[in-house]
Amino acid sequence: MKRLAYLVLGLLLTPMALSILVSFTPSRYLELPRDEWTLAWYRQFFGSPVWVQALGNSLVIAALTAAFSVTSALATAMALVRHHFRWKAAWEGALLLPMVLPSVALAAGMLAVVRLTPLWGNHLSLAFAHSVLAIPVAYLVLRASLKQVDPNLEAAARGLGAGPWQVFRFVTLPLVIPAVLAATLFALVISLNEITLTLFLATRYTETLPRVIWPNLRFAITPLVAAASVILLALTLPALVAAGWWLRPRRGNR
Repeated sequence: MKRLAYLVLGLLLTPMALSILVSFTPSRYLELPRDEWTLAWYRQFFGSPVWVQALGNSLVIAALTAAFSVTSALATAMALVRHHFRWKAAWEGALLLPMVLPSVALAAGMLAVVRLTPLWGNHLSLAFAHSVLAIPVAYLVLRASLKQVDPNLEAAARGLGAGPWQVFRFVTLPLVIPAVLAATLFALVISLNEITLTLFLATRYTETLPRVIWPNLRFAITPLVAAASVILLALTLPALVAAGWWLRPRRGNR
């Protein structure tokens, strides 16, 4: 079974490895480098205002998405885990619904709403849209962590005179901070790689890196696309590894 797992993992990672190799080819076509390797496509990427602006937009929108989604998910997880009320399951189901809804349907609905607000053409519109997809993932991570926190610790703090904010700040938050960091990294990854919502909501001033890669994949396939993909991988993979590292101690304490 272990060998099969390694084989499947290798097959899944092969396209990524090939994309990295293609980004160093001197050819104008998508082919593996042979005798010569070059950084020309990376220089062209960073020398193009369109690609650099798209990268900057991606980073800004991802940071805003992480802030919005983790804050909302943490508040929601605290409410749903620590309190009991009617329709609790329905609220949680509604929160997780974006994970199973078609992205195209979500994007079409968001487009109709955002066009009627001052947020149209703003980074905030994309950040809020990406947060709809990131909040469920962040919530699941934070909910699992909060369920591991002993409620008696919070009750003891309240018995000693601490208010709700003090209990959260000095007791609950330090215990779930690894999950908060992991949820933040997951939100960053979701935003950096989101394409469907961005195709509907981005304007020429808020195009993200996946949004610029998409038409180049359709109409002008060059190794520049591979270089852009590698840069996106360089932002995504370390975040995923770090998120797994932050969550690992919590798994070990179960």
